Amino acid sequence: MTQSSTRGILLAVSVAFLAAFLLATIFRSNLHTIDMIVNLWTPTIRIPALTTLALEIATTFETNTLVVFSIVISGLLALEHRKHLGLLLFGAMGGDALFVAVLKSIYQVTRPLNGIYVSSGFSYPSGHSAGVVVFIGILAYLAMRRYHNTRSKLLIGTGVGISVGVVGFDRVYLNVHWFSDVLGGWLFGAFWLTFAISVFVWLESKGNFGSDRFNAVANWLYVVAVGVSVLVVALGFIS
Repeated sequence: MTQSSTRGILLAVSVAFLAAFLLATIFRSNLHTIDMIVNLWTPTIRIPALTTLALEIATTFETNTLVVFSIVISGLLALEHRKHLGLLLFGAMGGDALFVAVLKSIYQVTRPLNGIYVSSGFSYPSGHSAGVVVFIGILAYLAMRRYHNTRSKLLIGTGVGISVGVVGFDRVYLNVHWFSDVLGGWLFGAFWLTFAISVFVWLESKGNFGSDRFNAVANWLYVVAVGVSVLVVALGFIS
C-alpha cells in the first residue's frame, strides 16, 4: 500500500471518528438511561483488591502522566536520531491534552456524585479514555513500523484493545465518569490519533523529516512542545 493511499484511508477514518464523536455529543442525553444503569451497577461488583488495582490504573493512565511518559519516550527517540517519531508522539499527546481540556470547558458536564474519590474538573469527554487511545495507539503505530508480520500486528492490536478497554472500564468502575464520557473519549481519541498519523504520513512522504532544515528546527520544536505540555499540565488535571 502506497503512502498516498494510506494517508487517504487514515483521513477517511479520521473524519468518520470525528463525525461519530459529534453525533455522540449531540445525542449524549439519549444515553442517560445507560449512564445511570452502569453507574448504579459498578458499586455492586467492587471488591477491595480490584478497587486498589483500579486506583493504580487511574494514576498510571492520567493524561498528565501520559504526557510525562511522552516527554521521556520522545527524548529517547531523539537520542536515537528519530526525532520525527518522537515529535509525532509528543505532538499527538500534547494536542490531545489541550483539546480535551477545551472540550471539557465547553460542555461542562458534571461528574457522578458517587465516585470513589473526588476528581476535579468536568466530565465529558473522559481524558483518560482519549489519552490512552492516543498514547497506546501511537506506540502501536511505531511498533508496527518495525514489526511487519501478521502475528506481531495481531498481538499489538490485541494489546491496544485490552489497554483501551481496561482504562475505559476503570473510569466507570470508580464512578468518576459516566459511560457516555468514556464513549466520547474513545471516539475523540480515535479521531485525533488517526488525524495525527495521517499528517505525519503526509509530511514523511514529502521528505521533510530528512532535510537539514527539519533537523535544525527539531530541537526548538521539542522546547515548544515541552513548554505547551507543562502549561497544559499546570492548568489542571484532565482526568
